[in-house]
Amino acid sequence: MSKLIYFKRYLYVIDRLRSRPCSFAELQEHVMRKLENDDIDSTFEYAIRTFERDKKDISTLFGIDIHYNRKDKTYAIDEAEIEDQSVTRMIDAFSIHHALQEGNKLSPSIFLEKRKSLGTEHIYGIIHAIQNGVVLKFTHKKHWIDEITQREVKPIAIKESQQRWYLVAWDKKGETVKTFGLDRISNLKITDTKFKPIGYNVEKEFQHAFGVETYEEAERVVLEFSKQQGNYIKTFPLHESQRIIEETEDTVILEIFIHTTNDIKMELLKYGSAVKVLTPILLQNEIKNRISEMSNLYK
Repeated sequence: MSKLIYFKRYLYVIDRLRSRPCSFAELQEHVMRKLENDDIDSTFEYAIRTFERDKKDISTLFGIDIHYNRKDKTYAIDEAEIEDQSVTRMIDAFSIHHALQEGNKLSPSIFLEKRKSLGTEHIYGIIHAIQNGVVLKFTHKKHWIDEITQREVKPIAIKESQQRWYLVAWDKKGETVKTFGLDRISNLKITDTKFKPIGYNVEKEFQHAFGVETYEEAERVVLEFSKQQGNYIKTFPLHESQRIIEETEDTVILEIFIHTTNDIKMELLKYGSAVKVLTPILLQNEIKNRISEMSNLYK
């Protein structure tokens, strides 16, 4: 049996147990049906011994533990225990991919966003450079000014933000760590020049960022949303630090701890009259000024 089939089987098990606990018989039926849809040898039987081996492999590969409830005789996965976000995203992508595959005959009912990020063709090469510790060279074009520069960088990580991808790297030109949008990179070259690991904690540095900007100090921001928009924000938080402070019949008041950069200002303006900045006052005034400038465009 090919390694791809093993991998698919692991993901089918995870996908099923993420939705709700189930008995082995229910899990067995789910996995077998999925494998049959993939035209896998129908003589294969998903036995309990195979599942026990898969449990160990899933724990080793993905860091996901499958728990058994002796009282209900069911297996389950605790979503909160999955610490690696990349694992969750990969599993989500796998679930969506298979939903689309199975829905081919129902394609008129499935509509994907046509707007997509550019520059994703560079991801594989950048990851290769990060893993092997080699310098990258590329042409970079800024959006806010008409300037094209040649860059030589030591890649550290790739970061996603609002459907765009960014390279986090030590830049030789500025001798500091910067972010580069992949959509602004061209002529990417993977060199043979090795470099020593850079002591830069990406998760810590961007902990309070909305997007990839961190040039302002992080501070407590209190927002008042309309009840309707607040309900959306509760199910899809603005930031991991989001905490609900108060709810009334008409409003939802929440706080986030974040760098008050242009990224978060643009995000707040997107909600129009459905949100009001309560604190800090400087951010409130900045939003007021931008709204005034917008209003002047239509006079």
